[in-house]
Amino acid sequence: MSAGISRRRCKLVLTLSIVFPVTALCAFIAYAWIRRPLPLPPAIINKGTHWESQRPVYDGEGTLVAFMGEDVIRPEGSSVRHENPLSSSLLGQDRPLLVYLPPGYDEEGPAYPVMFALHGYSSRPQSWANLLLDPLERAFAAGAIPPLVVVMPDFSVSGNGTDDPTTWFDDRSGSFCINSNLGRFEDHFFQEIVPFIFSTFNVRTDPEGVVLMGSSMGGYCVLYYGVRHPSVSHILVPIYPSADLRYGVHGDKLADFDPTGYALISTDDSNRIVNGTPVGGFFGVTEEWLYYPVFDSDRKPGAVWTEDRPVWERLSDANPVEMLDAGDADLSGQRYYILVGSADDFNLDAHIPLIVPRLIAHGAKVFPPTNVVPGGRHKPAFILAHIDEILAWIGGYVKGR
Repeated sequence: MSAGISRRRCKLVLTLSIVFPVTALCAFIAYAWIRRPLPLPPAIINKGTHWESQRPVYDGEGTLVAFMGEDVIRPEGSSVRHENPLSSSLLGQDRPLLVYLPPGYDEEGPAYPVMFALHGYSSRPQSWANLLLDPLERAFAAGAIPPLVVVMPDFSVSGNGTDDPTTWFDDRSGSFCINSNLGRFEDHFFQEIVPFIFSTFNVRTDPEGVVLMGSSMGGYCVLYYGVRHPSVSHILVPIYPSADLRYGVHGDKLADFDPTGYALISTDDSNRIVNGTPVGGFFGVTEEWLYYPVFDSDRKPGAVWTEDRPVWERLSDANPVEMLDAGDADLSGQRYYILVGSADDFNLDAHIPLIVPRLIAHGAKVFPPTNVVPGGRHKPAFILAHIDEILAWIGGYVKGR
């Protein structure tokens, strides 16, 4: 009798041990499907940002000058030259910098056009070294673009990747290229990097010979710098840029653009979803991960921001759409080549109807005729699929003197 009871109890326990987890999993999937996406903790997102794991190896005909210390995973190859990192008094630390010199670079001849290639959020300058150099040299050989110098700054927060030495990405987020309590990154660019490049290398300094190109956060930086410093460059390439930091349709950042429901978001919500694609849409990247490290860095008074203000107000001050609405920036002479995919993971294609008319209204010209590419995602593959046309477009403007 007792043996039979024991067997029944074992079966019951075994059944429950299977049924309960399966039921809980099904309930979670059902809840996530209805309410999706659910906020994903920033620490987990950081573990998934693996796109910087490929070390650049350059053996091409030009020279890749790596201004980097030995505490960084540095590029390798027969055409790589290592130099000490750039010392930044504004950021109070040494900063990595990559500079590509084209084949046959001549310090005494006519000045070369120069391109500043700005990386994305949680990335570092190596991302452009991996994506750009081979297509660029093919474009040189085909005559699609004249030889130019490429500068790849580091706009990560840590500056050396040592927040987690096993990764190339920056667990502490990106800087958005602005001055904040995480550092004076805008001043670092215009007061340290640009003067260093202009004085060290044989490059043009006129806006017709300076290109600003960036992707994702770097694309935002191109727009922000283009509006704030319109005389620096007249050739600007923002690739899937965040053009409206406060975008929302009925408060939803992932909704398609609808002029009847569009309104600038004016509330703080660290769990607001800005990217709903991870794990099939069940989880989402939140504002806590994307915006808060920089735009909530005023929680404690710092060198840039002494007053603790709402995050949405800090976003408003640095928002390209609002900057254009509030100011009288003269963008005449500027040409933009803006590309974003219709399936962009951060819904940045929805920003195009907002930013393009404003740029044109302030005197800029915007190319190509259609800025949203059907089906494109927020991925390096999107850049590689369009890099040849981008370089050809740049080549049509940066002619030698």
